[in-house]
Amino acid sequence: MQTLSYQSGEVIFKQGSFATTMYEVSSGSVGIYAAYGTEDEHHLATVGPGSCFGEMGLVECYPRSATAVALEQDTVVVEVNTDDFSTFYAHQPEKVLSIMRQVSARLRETNEKYLEACRTVHDAVELERAGQMRTNTLTRKLSALLKSVLGAGSHA
Repeated sequence: MQTLSYQSGEVIFKQGSFATTMYEVSSGSVGIYAAYGTEDEHHLATVGPGSCFGEMGLVECYPRSATAVALEQDTVVVEVNTDDFSTFYAHQPEKVLSIMRQVSARLRETNEKYLEACRTVHDAVELERAGQMRTNTLTRKLSALLKSVLGAGSHA
């Protein structure tokens, strides 16, 4: 494991970069962004001390789905690679369980947002079909829903 320090605004990893590590925040905070630095940028989550991020890359060895950026001066993270994770698994199962709980909570939150989005779309389409809502209203409603789903995350 390696301890790394970042200054506010410094990128820890970029969306699309190949990943074989995850990180645990020791101090400070990290913002997780989709389309970071573009006009379509969305803040997905803020991760603080004791929480991890980037675990999808560690487990799947797949390109990053978002960009991680230090939000505070002297943000300190511990980088965990696959060998470190194997050590946790063998010698610190409580650490692995903690990571699994964080991942489970994020998945549950994502599922809830997805179901809410599906219900909203279904209801809006039914209202539009019944003539109770105009298409431009439907478009505005769906646009607002998309912004809330993309911007309301609290985890990476």
